[in-house]
Amino acid sequence: MTKTRRPGIATILSTLRRELKGRGVRVGQLAQDMGVAEPTIWRWLRGDGLTLDRLDEMCALIGMDMRDLMAGAEDERLENFTLAQERVLAADRGLALAFFAILNGAQPRDLERELGLPQHRLGDHIDRLARLGLIDVGPSGRVRPMVRRSVRWRRGGPLSAAFERTVKPLFMSMDFGAEDALYVSDMVIMSKAGRARVHALFEALRDDIHIIGEQEKAARLDDREWSGVLMMVRPFDMDETTAEWRAKN
Repeated sequence: MTKTRRPGIATILSTLRRELKGRGVRVGQLAQDMGVAEPTIWRWLRGDGLTLDRLDEMCALIGMDMRDLMAGAEDERLENFTLAQERVLAADRGLALAFFAILNGAQPRDLERELGLPQHRLGDHIDRLARLGLIDVGPSGRVRPMVRRSVRWRRGGPLSAAFERTVKPLFMSMDFGAEDALYVSDMVIMSKAGRARVHALFEALRDDIHIIGEQEKAARLDDREWSGVLMMVRPFDMDETTAEWRAKN
């Protein structure tokens, strides 16, 4: 007889399987890392014989916190910053950089190693982010964001203004002709509603891009580095583009 799982357990197992798939973790590799046979992993993923200790070990191996599964995952996280959170992040560029790195999967050791953040500053940032309700810090020191990865900020708000002032110039000054600059550009006639549909595609694509990053992290690739992605759609001023042609006629 098939054993019926309680809804909470079924949700945890479903989230675990989704995380493994999204991070590109193979069952065979997981079995090898945990020192068990592959069929044992498959039984655990069905909930048969899976203990909390083994679940915690499995989560650690794939680079996540077991509480993410227990919490029911992404849908419970905040979709928007509060105005107070925006103001604090916009006023402290280092704090904002630490937070958005954490939002994209970085742990404190990554911030110290990859971003060169001094340990005392790192501790201050972690404490402030926790007080703001933006991250949660576990007993082991691992952190997890309390907002969705696709969290939105206010148009024209503090973070929007900070982006225009600090991040946007970095994108605009990039050499688009460089060998490592991969981009696509096009011109399409569409309505405001059409541009909104394109923006929705950007949001979906952003999720896919993060999955690629998680898969590469799970694969422990050596050549991974922070990479900038900018997607934009807006009306194009064709009068300005064709002014020179019209002036010659």
